[in-house]
Amino acid sequence: MRSRQLECFVRVCELGSITKAAHTLNIAQPALGIQIKVLEREFGVQLLERTIVGTRPTPAGLVFLEEAKFILRRLQDMKRTLREIADSVPCVLTLGITPSLTASLAGRLLERLATARPRVTLNLVEELSHKLVEHIESGALNMALAFNAPLSRALDREPLLREVLYFVTTPGSRFDLPGPIQLRDLVEADLTMPSKGDLLRHLLEEVMNNCGLSLHIAFPIDSMQAMKSIIAKGIACGVLPYSVVAEEIVAGTLSARPIGEPPLSRTLFMVRDARGSPSESIGPVIGVIRDVIRELCAENANYELV
Repeated sequence: MRSRQLECFVRVCELGSITKAAHTLNIAQPALGIQIKVLEREFGVQLLERTIVGTRPTPAGLVFLEEAKFILRRLQDMKRTLREIADSVPCVLTLGITPSLTASLAGRLLERLATARPRVTLNLVEELSHKLVEHIESGALNMALAFNAPLSRALDREPLLREVLYFVTTPGSRFDLPGPIQLRDLVEADLTMPSKGDLLRHLLEEVMNNCGLSLHIAFPIDSMQAMKSIIAKGIACGVLPYSVVAEEIVAGTLSARPIGEPPLSRTLFMVRDARGSPSESIGPVIGVIRDVIRELCAENANYELV
């Protein structure tokens, strides 16, 4: 005996019609009839009888109806109790996030999650995107927000937003001109960028190679703060998202220009291990992340929902 069979029997008794019950349960009438027949064979009695006014329970069916309703109520109570227990059990999830998103996302995520899912503790790990992908593959992170995550059967990735990239230089340099900078002009610049494994660098090099151009990476550095410092001193230029340099641009220590027409951009993905079984607590966290991303895109013209 299954709960679905009990639901079918109760609905037929309530509506007095197998046809109506089948419609409300969204199953075929013959399939519903089979469910009832299975119950009658299992208990060895006739539970329903057809009359000129419809289908009604037999005397044995009336007894069975009360028991079926009681069992279904107990199952609902059990499901509710189990959900409450699951909601009350503390859960720790680890989320990787890129340095360029920490300032705009970290506080919002933690605040929103504390309200929506107070029993979930979210640990944030800040790393460059390619490192976050490696941590997902090794099982060190539950999920990550990484730019340009590679297509892989081992990764479950969901595109969230597209972010415009900027050519960043010191104010007053020969590259500090109005309007976008073209890809061909990047060839002349000494650049500071992360090491070869970095996904932003890989994106830019791929775009340049497709145009028959090459970059001069004079200072490979994996520290965002160090890169900004070198650019501010006029030692090198960089390619960074606007969010990373917004404060310095307002302060007048850095200057930024969009790259190309249309502007060069990168895509942010929510990344998880496709090979593992997701925790039940991940669902609400994913919902909060999507909500915060939508808000971010509505507030910032450099972000676009995918």
